[in-house]
Amino acid sequence: MNRKWGTIAMLLSATGMGLVPLLSRAATRTDFLDGTKGLNAGDSVGALMATGRMSMGILFFVILLFATHKAGVFKKLKLTPAIALGGLMIGLSLACYVTSTLMTSVANAVLFIYTGPVFCVILARIFRKEPMSKLQWICLAAVFVGMLFAEGLVGFGANGFRVDLNFEVSTPEFPQKGVGDMFGLLSGVFYGASMFFNGYRKDADTTARGVWNFIFAALGAGSLTLIMNFMGTSGLAASTWALDLHLTTANWIAAVVFWIVCGPVALGLLLAAGRNLPAADYSTIAYWEVPVALFIGLVIFGEAFTVNTVIGTVLIVGGGAIPAVKGMIGARNSGGSNSKGDAGNERTDCIDAHAAQGL
Repeated sequence: MNRKWGTIAMLLSATGMGLVPLLSRAATRTDFLDGTKGLNAGDSVGALMATGRMSMGILFFVILLFATHKAGVFKKLKLTPAIALGGLMIGLSLACYVTSTLMTSVANAVLFIYTGPVFCVILARIFRKEPMSKLQWICLAAVFVGMLFAEGLVGFGANGFRVDLNFEVSTPEFPQKGVGDMFGLLSGVFYGASMFFNGYRKDADTTARGVWNFIFAALGAGSLTLIMNFMGTSGLAASTWALDLHLTTANWIAAVVFWIVCGPVALGLLLAAGRNLPAADYSTIAYWEVPVALFIGLVIFGEAFTVNTVIGTVLIVGGGAIPAVKGMIGARNSGGSNSKGDAGNERTDCIDAHAAQGL
């Protein structure tokens, strides 16, 4: 392993993934910097953008499959429900996430999706009967409290600490903020489910499995696009959910850049990092995506970054990253050669899968 190159590759990959809010808005907004002017499409365009990215992932992995002479390996790989569901869940997660970046603040969207590792631990506890350590319970509680701070349901104001359970569902810039936050939370749930399913069939070749993962991811994101469009056109949801696609040339150029940068470029660097870093290391570095996205929201879009947002960020990211950091330290203390580590005999399936999602 070349840890230096692996670290650089992972940082670049996470940076590319952190550009999702920037590029998704450039690809859809009427005015890039002013969200009050709306989108050049319906709200389901976020899921459509995710479908394009997943489709680009298929192309990338098919090319990689032939470049590495693994077509035979792909033919021999048995498609199982775990492989299919892992891909389907990450497609739904990305579709919900991109939709969320268009309907709510960047901070809320990115913080909600990073609740995924915690949901993975919960699913592993329920369905695989994996024990939860005291640390994992503490991290779960930290993420929950972090969500309350991020949403402003609890936090600090002019009169000190307050509890205000009135969920803010609309703002001038984000008229459907409440719906966007719900899509953000769903992205975290689906993200965790994807990591849970990817904890199975670890014998599968990465490239061969990647083809199937992205095929089902594209199907998942595409299905959400169609469902949202149907609900919008049939009156089952807000009419703004209908696709109503009228993107400008600039929008389409940004969309293609989005699909390439957050697709083949970020994924290629992710694979390089995976081959040069232990799982816990690159899972931890993957959290670099969060400050990148938050920086974009603050500096480019001028979104308020309050003390409550900071507290929520620390709690959510810390709750997700601490088990990975512990796994990394455990691996190094045990000799550094075991990519999974011991981490106090805790299972690290969710840690291993966290950095393999292509987010």
